[in-house]
Amino acid sequence: MTLNSDAMIAREVRTNGLSCVPYFGASVIAVVLFIFATNQREHFVMSHNIVMAILGIAGPLMAVGTTFGFLFLFGFPFNSITLVMPFLIIGVGCDDVFIIIHAMRKTDKRESLENQIAETMEEAGPSITVTSATNILSFAIGIATPTPAISLFCLYTCIAVAVDFVYQLTFFVAVLVFEEKRLEAMRLSKKQEKVEEALGAPKQVLSIQNSIRSTAGAHPLPANPDGIVSRYCRFLKDWRTRVALLLILSGYWTASYYGCKTMEIKMDTTNLIMKDSPLNNIAWIYERFLWSEGQLVLVFVNNPPDLANEHNQHEVLELVRRFETLPYSMGRNSTSIWLRSFLYQSSLYHNTKGFNGLLQEWLDDSEGGGARWNDMLRLKKAENGTILGVDKFMFATACAMGDDANWATREKLQKQWRGVAHEYAHFNVTVFQSYSFYIDQLDSIGGTTMSTVIWAAITMDLACLLMIPGINSILTSTIAMMSINVGVFGLLSVWNVNLDPITMCTTLMSIGFSVDFTAHISYHYYRNPTSWTTDERLADALKSIGWPMIQAATSTVLCIVPLMFNSSYMVWVFVKTILLVTVLGILHGIIFLPALLLTSGDLSRLFGGSSDSKIQPEKKEKLGEISQASSFSSTNSETVLVKKDDSTELKTIPQERGSG
Repeated sequence: MTLNSDAMIAREVRTNGLSCVPYFGASVIAVVLFIFATNQREHFVMSHNIVMAILGIAGPLMAVGTTFGFLFLFGFPFNSITLVMPFLIIGVGCDDVFIIIHAMRKTDKRESLENQIAETMEEAGPSITVTSATNILSFAIGIATPTPAISLFCLYTCIAVAVDFVYQLTFFVAVLVFEEKRLEAMRLSKKQEKVEEALGAPKQVLSIQNSIRSTAGAHPLPANPDGIVSRYCRFLKDWRTRVALLLILSGYWTASYYGCKTMEIKMDTTNLIMKDSPLNNIAWIYERFLWSEGQLVLVFVNNPPDLANEHNQHEVLELVRRFETLPYSMGRNSTSIWLRSFLYQSSLYHNTKGFNGLLQEWLDDSEGGGARWNDMLRLKKAENGTILGVDKFMFATACAMGDDANWATREKLQKQWRGVAHEYAHFNVTVFQSYSFYIDQLDSIGGTTMSTVIWAAITMDLACLLMIPGINSILTSTIAMMSINVGVFGLLSVWNVNLDPITMCTTLMSIGFSVDFTAHISYHYYRNPTSWTTDERLADALKSIGWPMIQAATSTVLCIVPLMFNSSYMVWVFVKTILLVTVLGILHGIIFLPALLLTSGDLSRLFGGSSDSKIQPEKKEKLGEISQASSFSSTNSETVLVKKDDSTELKTIPQERGSG
């Protein structure tokens, strides 16, 4: 014996969502360990790595807690699909952590801590802002989707991303300041010991620390032309490399297009529950027997005519006949309607009471009359209980789809049923079938997904344009973003994922995430002086943001690795989407987008334009700054001027740890 009800389905769907919770701790630990392992300064400082790893992930965790608390406080409902949101926020939040830390390490350590933080925010702020804004806007558009569960998920995620952005710019930056002060105190203490050990008695010491950007003056220099990044850019600029990349992209786009064309729109209740759920047996029974051999359709007539009129009786029976003659209908014998039985048996009753009197007598007859039909009618009654007429009624008929029992046939049938109901709109006819809710989503999901994706893409471009007002940077990042999203959508189809509300939700997510891998490179390329060659601008951009991007991509994958042990279809759609958008995003950000930027720069020069027209702000040099051969030279030492009587000695003291 099997049972099924909406309450049982809701319970199993909730269980499906809650299955994510045990894996969240493993995701947090994996990301903390990754931050600890990759957050190395020039010299290892255990306490610093531990603090940055733990407090780096604290911001996203606080954002998750704040979001749930805030929305629960204002009465928003909980849906189990929202439990995927914390995994996404951990990934998004840690991206910001890597970018901020990397920017802080590039600051001039001769500056005051206030100036270092200002320079850090100048370096990292626009990148973090544009990616956070695009993620927020992407999920904000998803709030307007007609599927309540997806709309609610997008609302929770949108709020969480916004809160995380605030926490990273306030809480984490404050943590960074605290750590820099603590490490500076340690550095000064150890430096003094080394000076005294090297020179004997205390002397007047004036120190000038070499920084990663020690030449951050009015005319910064490009990256070392003999460095690995510069050589990589020259490799990308080679025409043979670009031809090879074009061929690879052509194959990738072809496969993605094929996947997009062949993606099947399908609604399946088993996708919302765990594989070991008992409701899977019921779903099998529906698929194997009920839909192929016979399933009831309920038709509600909410505004019937006066059935005492014979013409109106015939019109109602014609409505019933229309349903009975539709394709896959099981015909008249499958229909249950009170009016036919009443008209057939009315001759057995006294015909002096009129239609309503006969109807009342018939419905009161529990032996051979129509008492069994009472639940299928709602009657108009006078105060004394006398029947005045029929207020509304329902009837049932059956259909059998046989070998054509699939979602396409169900969608076709539902449209035909509603077409008949529309013809009798004056009766206010409503059709209900047990899978009508899913068909409604199936019918709209294709168009809704397309329109949502288009609006999201337009919004992403506008958001990027505000932060990166360079035509080449915007065009190339837009092409890369579209390429990533087409690839994600198409390869999901190849990876046996159907188009359903869950896929639509993850598609919105991938649009927001794809910007993370394109906006960073485009912004850092755009901000460099136009007097540099495209190779130099690109090398500087990759040197500035390439490693944090790789860190961010890796940490995002680590977030969802524990979820791979979950058997839920819903969870696996998120896992597949994040894996695809991360892998494709990093490939586009590190390989294809740089090649596209180099190509667009060459085309701009060929046609007499500049690769990106903008105003480059100047930065005044400060007295006492010492220029290095490269704006990105990094040292592990500190230069010290030691004053002895009338002479000055210059000594170099190795540092116990890095300057940044």
